[in-house]
Amino acid sequence: MELKDKIKRLTNAYGVSGDERREISPIAAELMKPYVDKVEIDEFGNVIGYKKCGVKNAPKLLLAAHIDQIGFVITEITDEGFLRFAPIGGVDSRMLLGSELTVLTQKGPITGVVSSVPPHLQKPGDSSKSVKIQDMTLDIGMTGAQARRAVRVGDYAAFAHDTIDLLGDRVCGKAMDDRACFVCVLHALELLKDAPLAMDIIAVGTTKEEVGAHGAGSVTYRYRPEYAIAIDVGHARTPDVSPDRVPCELGKGPMIAIGSNSRPNFARRVMEIARAKEIPYQLEVCPSSTGTDAMKMQIVESGCCTLVISLPLKYMHSPVEVLSMSDVKNVGRLLAELAKSFDGRL
Repeated sequence: MELKDKIKRLTNAYGVSGDERREISPIAAELMKPYVDKVEIDEFGNVIGYKKCGVKNAPKLLLAAHIDQIGFVITEITDEGFLRFAPIGGVDSRMLLGSELTVLTQKGPITGVVSSVPPHLQKPGDSSKSVKIQDMTLDIGMTGAQARRAVRVGDYAAFAHDTIDLLGDRVCGKAMDDRACFVCVLHALELLKDAPLAMDIIAVGTTKEEVGAHGAGSVTYRYRPEYAIAIDVGHARTPDVSPDRVPCELGKGPMIAIGSNSRPNFARRVMEIARAKEIPYQLEVCPSSTGTDAMKMQIVESGCCTLVISLPLKYMHSPVEVLSMSDVKNVGRLLAELAKSFDGRL
């Protein structure tokens, strides 16, 4: 299966933070299985693959990309059949009106649209106001009685759009954050299939990152790796953002972070490898928290040495996230080259 096909398989599936075991965890485990010695899904829904180097008491390198996605939970079913909902993770309310959402009920998915007031019926000044999520409703085309039979309070919902191809090597869809990075890990594992290693690799599709990186904390505490890399998406430049604020771009390679969640000597080693292997990369300065799995991975009792490597992405936390396939390949290549040349000593 091509890398783009793997991205589409993962991003077209559902797995809102807290609900990963329903659909996305089994798919991620299936895709990882050919490249590791063993794969399992733990109680958190984390997908964990083991690749042993064959050396007794070898140090461990953890590669983590989260497989959950932002979404919603149903909070109320009105007498008229509309659904009220609350966000799970960082959802921007400005893009919700008129959006399609999929409600993930126990009986199967139901498509709905976030209701909006037409401009003809708005009061003067309404068009410039932002509507709060708690004031929105989801129209699933049912009466109150029908909706209560089909949907339950507590059901999850997510953006409904499937991933599409844009021109060139660009791909657009929901949940690229962070399932495209999970594909980067799969690509690295594929490149490492017959390579000798000096470290054991633990490759993980983590859960609940969007609500606090709980899955990554659980896995790191359990396995105590000496080194861990959070592979997540990073902001790529768009016309409405200053280059001073967002210096990185699509198609220019992996973003290697320097800052509180990245050990400086670990980051420098990865940059040396990128230059030696002629892999393009970009430097991302992150002086405070990166908001990634590395936050939780670095605070286990063993003092794990962490690093953040990001895949450039436009329009993060929207249903139209855009990436470049060349960056996906180069992130995977960089991870593979690191694993092949690294013995745990900096």
